[in-house]
Amino acid sequence: MSPVSFRAGIVGAGGIARAHLRALQTLDHVEVAAVADVVPGKAREMADLYGIPQAFDSHRDLVAQDNLDAVHVCTFNQAHRDPTVDALNAGKHVMVEKPMAARLDHATDMVKASRDNDRLLMCAIKTRFSDDLMTAREVVESGDLGDIYYAETVAQRRRGIPGRTFISEKTAGFGATADIGVYALDAVLWLMDHPQPVSVSGMTLTHIGHGGPPTRGVHWQWDPAQLDVEEFGAGWVRFDNGAAMVIKSVWAMHMDSVGETFVLGREGGLRLTPELTVFRDSWGVLSDIRLGVEASHQHVQFQRECEAFYAAIESGGPSPIDPWQALMTNVIIQGLLDSSRQGGREVPVSMPLPPP
Repeated sequence: MSPVSFRAGIVGAGGIARAHLRALQTLDHVEVAAVADVVPGKAREMADLYGIPQAFDSHRDLVAQDNLDAVHVCTFNQAHRDPTVDALNAGKHVMVEKPMAARLDHATDMVKASRDNDRLLMCAIKTRFSDDLMTAREVVESGDLGDIYYAETVAQRRRGIPGRTFISEKTAGFGATADIGVYALDAVLWLMDHPQPVSVSGMTLTHIGHGGPPTRGVHWQWDPAQLDVEEFGAGWVRFDNGAAMVIKSVWAMHMDSVGETFVLGREGGLRLTPELTVFRDSWGVLSDIRLGVEASHQHVQFQRECEAFYAAIESGGPSPIDPWQALMTNVIIQGLLDSSRQGGREVPVSMPLPPP
């Protein structure tokens, strides 16, 4: 067995924390040495179940431990900022679950703390480590698409409102736009090479989640009385290089699909969903090239993101997902919500920090 090189702490003891734990347990050189959760006894329960040496009821006690090299923040969205900033200030590297934070100012504080303390901050957007998206990025980097001038990105479910902390503004901050929308948004921003957004217009709403009795044959996870975030979000984003994007994020709708995720370049186009395909003029004809690469299982994505995080710590390299890039998703989502509150009017947006 390889010697332990890193000791990690996990803040949060819910489902996403256990997904991180399972991924970390596949890495011989990483030991999960501590867990914390604000619910009394919950951290101890997880520690006893998985053989974790230390358990705390406060993240502050966890980040104060000198033997920890890194902290995984796996709380609900509204509780991302404090443990992340406190861990960075304590000299720990941090992986924080997506979205970066529930508020733009909180996400900004987190990136500042990473820079001020010269510690890695990685937003755990696991889809960056899926075979289909990594292949799509290679296609873009080859130059075969040329400059990308337009994109559409879609995250959708027909009946998929989750429940629990995901549906309350007090704990989640956002609804579908940040929960599943952040994956789709980050994917296309990565393919576009992160031009800076300058304006956003859009709408957010909830109709179906506050409706009547559950549809026959469909399990409703949510309590309609507790749902106070959006189930639907759609927006238009303009960038400083002249490109534009449409984003659609849906938890529930009366439709089987609201579209596909794709990018258009001057020399070719790429469709990410439902099947990775490149569209070009080749050999004098229009060609559709199906690449035969599927999305990786989420367990593989979790493992790969953890491997990349600790490899970056070991090499002293940059974060595998630059926190400034994750901050951009917060800027766009906040702009979409602000526009919706103003009746869909286009609102200016800007990055609160310069690029690294």
